[in-house]
Amino acid sequence: MKKVYKEVETDDGKITFYGSNKHIRVDYHIKPEWSEEPEMSFRYNGHRYFISEFMAFCYYVPDFMKEFDGYLNDSFFSGIVIKLCENENGEDTVKAFTFIS
Repeated sequence: MKKVYKEVETDDGKITFYGSNKHIRVDYHIKPEWSEEPEMSFRYNGHRYFISEFMAFCYYVPDFMKEFDGYLNDSFFSGIVIKLCENENGEDTVKAFTFIS
């Protein structure tokens, strides 16, 4: 079972965020299949994700989502949210969390 990061009650039901809140190393040299140029990417739960796949939050954002920098839905009810950050050595990292509503 995955570790629960936080649970949020909304008017439409409960949203659960799963993740360890650990830094994930960012790679800069991987080319996605849709581009000739390398992009920032990271591995999470056995899959490679590119930062460009994530939508940035803009306009109205509920308070419980303000700590995150972007999201990628994999269905109507679930997806991944990310925080862009640095580790203690000043290296670019990502913190990723799975959400399910």
